[in-house]
Amino acid sequence: MRNNTMIDEKDYPLTFSGHETFPLRQMWLKKIVDIADINGDIPKKSFSEPEIIAELGVGKNMLLSMRHWAVACGVMYEKTTNCFSLSDFAKQILADDGLDPYSEHPSTTWLLHWALSTFGTKATTIYWVFNKINNSSFTKSDLKVQLKQLCDRRQKKVSDSSLVKDIEASLRGYLPKSIGAYEEDYADPIFGELGLLSSVENGHYVFNRGPKLSLNDATFTYALLDYWKPRKSMSSTLSLDEVAFGESSPGRIFKLDEDSIAERMMSIDELTGQRITWSNSAGIKQLSKGDFDFDDLMAEMLRKAYD
Repeated sequence: MRNNTMIDEKDYPLTFSGHETFPLRQMWLKKIVDIADINGDIPKKSFSEPEIIAELGVGKNMLLSMRHWAVACGVMYEKTTNCFSLSDFAKQILADDGLDPYSEHPSTTWLLHWALSTFGTKATTIYWVFNKINNSSFTKSDLKVQLKQLCDRRQKKVSDSSLVKDIEASLRGYLPKSIGAYEEDYADPIFGELGLLSSVENGHYVFNRGPKLSLNDATFTYALLDYWKPRKSMSSTLSLDEVAFGESSPGRIFKLDEDSIAERMMSIDELTGQRITWSNSAGIKQLSKGDFDFDDLMAEMLRKAYD
């Protein structure tokens, strides 16, 4: 799913717009998949055509937001200057004959969050929140200061109002639907069901670190392999600390506690047919890889995630 290179801060572009202030909603990405042609292509002009707006039952700005999130989540990519195309991931999961054609399985939501939080290209604020904030809580003001410093280091000009709007939309996408909210843009944020983030008093946001019962072991292992893949040439082992705390690691992205990560890693031998093995020798807790193809094992884990 991910670009097979490790991300360095100076390498990825900074993006704080494109969502039109709408967080990603339930079924939006499935609707994008459904408007693709038989080859998986979607002409760029489709996202301004009245017929598509009417077919999907959304406003023009909302359709532009759907386009943004589809690219940010790796559901489609820019094929040519005039055309988008669905990714293999989108076809395998969300197509009518895919693993989750109705976009209702928890694994789909976890994998979309994984893609959005590890690409670091189209959703800088979300990438920063899940990879760079080490404290258990933060405020919007804290986040704005950090992003402003990032922009200064990269010599990128971004207005305060753009940052504020992006922070608001990004965080709102991870909170449960607002009680008593009638505004259209507060409806059904897709990632609210994951329970990764809570809004508490005094304007603080808190990470909910824990075992994440809706995240099955196969989905976790798929993400772990995606994290390990660009590092495989450097090391045939992966430590518990790397999986728990490394940037773009499953532990950070899924906000798992160390004990639950260790428990999942201890069961990976059986899940992968001994192609990955767990060891705890002299206090060194790590995984070791056997002789296997990463893409093949990831595809197998993806199928198992939906069993």
